[in-house]
Amino acid sequence: MTDPQHVLLAQDLISRIQSGEFTVGDKLPTELELCETRSLARGTVRQALKHLEDAGMISRRRGAGTTVEAPDPVAGHQAFVTSSIGMLAFVERTRIVDPIAKIVVADNYLADRIGVPTESEWYCVSGPRIVRGSALPPICWSEVYLRSDLPHRQMVMTGEFGIGNLVRQRIEQVVSGAVLSSDLSHALDAENGSAALVVTHRHVNSNGLLEAVGIHTHPADRYRIMTSVGVQLSTD
Repeated sequence: MTDPQHVLLAQDLISRIQSGEFTVGDKLPTELELCETRSLARGTVRQALKHLEDAGMISRRRGAGTTVEAPDPVAGHQAFVTSSIGMLAFVERTRIVDPIAKIVVADNYLADRIGVPTESEWYCVSGPRIVRGSALPPICWSEVYLRSDLPHRQMVMTGEFGIGNLVRQRIEQVVSGAVLSSDLSHALDAENGSAALVVTHRHVNSNGLLEAVGIHTHPADRYRIMTSVGVQLSTD
């Protein structure tokens, strides 16, 4: 099965920007032009452009068209992500130190934990994760499970992901509470038995198939989720 048309269009536009065909300040083709040249519905084109807008690569203003703002995604890293670009930034700006890589077969416990069939085979990479260039203690313990039949194991090891690949995926997230085990406490230089926040990412491709699961266990004093709710105040 091929990727949906909005994914293919987004990947093509990203490639054209990163190749220099469109540079910062240039206008992309209009929605109507993309519809006509690709024989696509308006909604499909808008979905594709939304991927690039979320990544900070373009801006869209009524009457001004679509303008290239950056050749690469722009964002700060965060474990709880709100878009594909957030996921990309988390991967690019952090790394696993001295990763342990192995093939695992899901027993009942692991199958339930990551939501996969028992006896399924996964390529697992785990270890303490740090912010690149920082001297601070690890921000979390990461476990990344990749379907063993996929060809890009090396991407997990090196962090060489691209926004063009991530637009293919839907990221499902769960945040739960936990207590640090002695092993994780030692690895993260944290207090044994202290509270932790576990952020689980499930990467589902455009065909609805689970490709990867990331489980990131953070000492509670090193991580928080903050949101704000705005209230529109009337000046009448």
